[in-house]
Amino acid sequence: MRAVPAITALFAALVLGACNSPPPDAAAQADIAPREAATPPSPPPAAPTEPDDAPMTGSLAAREAASAPGSTLDFDCEGIRITVAYENDDALAKFVVDGETLALDREDAASGAMYADTAGNRFWAHRPDEARLTLAGDHERNCHRVY
Repeated sequence: MRAVPAITALFAALVLGACNSPPPDAAAQADIAPREAATPPSPPPAAPTEPDDAPMTGSLAAREAASAPGSTLDFDCEGIRITVAYENDDALAKFVVDGETLALDREDAASGAMYADTAGNRFWAHRPDEARLTLAGDHERNCHRVY
């Protein structure tokens, strides 16, 4: 019965040997070379800019909205949609009607802001969201601001 103590000794040696060996994951990672730090991607190239003296294109409303979004307002005047662009500290109002650009100078008004020209065109902004538009030879139209 000498085999029993030999088997017990062999078993003890295997158990103790297993306790001293590194876990399988640690052994596998020891063989892997350390990774180099990934370089961050370069930023996308900047959008090309146009020179300041480039000719303007597009509608007056689009140009004004691109240059000063706070100085334009959209109105629906009984079926006529206009974008009013205010210039020179609100001394001038410009908008396009039927392909024609109207530039109206500010005039005195009892309330609100009135703009008119010598041809009989008039735009009167009498409330923040309401105005009236009179085109030469046409009736006065009620305008409501469009958001």
